[in-house]
Amino acid sequence: MVDASRVLRAEFEPYLPLMDFFAELLGPRTEVVLHDTSDLSRSIVALTNGHVSGRSVGGPATDLVLKVLQNHEHDDRDYLANYLAESRTGGTFRSSTFFIRDAGGDVVGMLCLNIDDEPLTRARDLLAAITATTGLVKGAPLGPGSEAGPASTSTSSSGPVAERLSMNVDELALDGVARIVAAQGVEPHRMTPDEKVAAVREIERAGVFLLKGAVAQVAEALHVSEPTVYRYVRQVRQGG
Repeated sequence: MVDASRVLRAEFEPYLPLMDFFAELLGPRTEVVLHDTSDLSRSIVALTNGHVSGRSVGGPATDLVLKVLQNHEHDDRDYLANYLAESRTGGTFRSSTFFIRDAGGDVVGMLCLNIDDEPLTRARDLLAAITATTGLVKGAPLGPGSEAGPASTSTSSSGPVAERLSMNVDELALDGVARIVAAQGVEPHRMTPDEKVAAVREIERAGVFLLKGAVAQVAEALHVSEPTVYRYVRQVRQGG
């Protein structure tokens, strides 16, 4: 499905047939998403198998998209592969992102694949449970006191969640702000000004201020006024 209300950038045209190709190749549990970074509040301009994450065309960017644009950490890379993503409803996916650049090398879009490996991981866990007791598979533990064989290889990604797939832009901003504020370990109304500046610094690094309305969300979360948030942002950007 393509967003008919927007004119696709010329750089995106070659990726539209690839989206159908990946969906056909990898099956209905693979979501293929095309992001246009020119409007982060509705960056999803094309989508295949949106039922995987529950998102639709016109949906917002993800927190990973914001961080890539804000921090330029991956300017020397063409893609990120096999990281862990999570939907708002708690679904987890093995995800990969290909950066689409313009003639000047700036990231103007991203082609993302989100693969739901749940049936494979369930099958793997079931097989592991069976072979752990029977010892029928080479390398499996044979019982108490025996040495374990080689570590099993998961078909899904592991490690911390690298991306969260939000349904709308307000959810994207709220989720990012809430997680960062909670990570400070202090209730907002008990934070010192320095602790609030530290929270704003992390929010800035996460790219949340790239979103419209983010200042109001941060002000509410930190129990300060919007002018105070703007002052904190200026301080952070000046190296304070």
